[in-house]
Amino acid sequence: MATRPRDASMSLLNNVFAQPMDPGYAQAAAKRAESGQTTPLGQKKGLSVALIAGMLGLGLLLSAAILQAQGSAGVVSAERAGLIERIRAQESTTERLQETLADLQSSISELEDSRLQSSGAGQRVREELQLLQGSAGTSAVAGPGVSVVLDNAERPEEAERPDMARVLDLDLQQVVNGLWAAGAEAISVNGQRVSALSAIRMANDVILVNSRPLSPPYYVQAIGDSRTLPNHFSDGPGGEFLRSASAQWGIRYSVRAEESIELPATSVNLLYANNAGEAS
Repeated sequence: MATRPRDASMSLLNNVFAQPMDPGYAQAAAKRAESGQTTPLGQKKGLSVALIAGMLGLGLLLSAAILQAQGSAGVVSAERAGLIERIRAQESTTERLQETLADLQSSISELEDSRLQSSGAGQRVREELQLLQGSAGTSAVAGPGVSVVLDNAERPEEAERPDMARVLDLDLQQVVNGLWAAGAEAISVNGQRVSALSAIRMANDVILVNSRPLSPPYYVQAIGDSRTLPNHFSDGPGGEFLRSASAQWGIRYSVRAEESIELPATSVNLLYANNAGEAS
């Protein structure tokens, strides 16, 4: 009994390797060779020249596109670097102006003290002026109070609502309002004094206070009676809001009484009315 060849299942592959050219194509090539018919040399040459020219043209186009893209990237990078440099220069200018303003305010305070301390009436005016400046935020203040620290959830990107697992401007607004309601006399957020003209808002996922960008964690400091202010805040709407935000979104916070806190003067420009009835 004849046995089946081991490579019987590979007969098709064997035929392909044994006869790579189809028999019909092979017969046509043999007839063309017998009759002396060949492809004209000029046609081959013309075809080759056209192909080479096309490839060169395609290469030139690709090169031009790459150079143009590199040039555009260079322009964008230069503009970005220039913009960053301008921002840093403006920040430096702002810091110098703030230092100058602080020096001038200190000089004014010294002059006021020297003039008003000379009499009893002047002393009373000085005390009233200090209270008004402290309430308006135009002068630095110090005293006991409370610190409230807010931070994002540990892994906000894994939360059901990642946007809600980060501290928002609304959170800071609720804390500041809760501190005012609890009896705070002066408040600052990350060193920015909060006054009646201050704005706490968000732009491009960045919280701004007095138009200055802040980053977490957020330190909200308030001057007041350190014996009662922490409890009044925790039991009031501010503390209730923080507990809800922590339970629902994982926002982290802490409330701590402070023996001494120093708050700077506000950086917001105040408007003064002149004789013509215009604000300046």
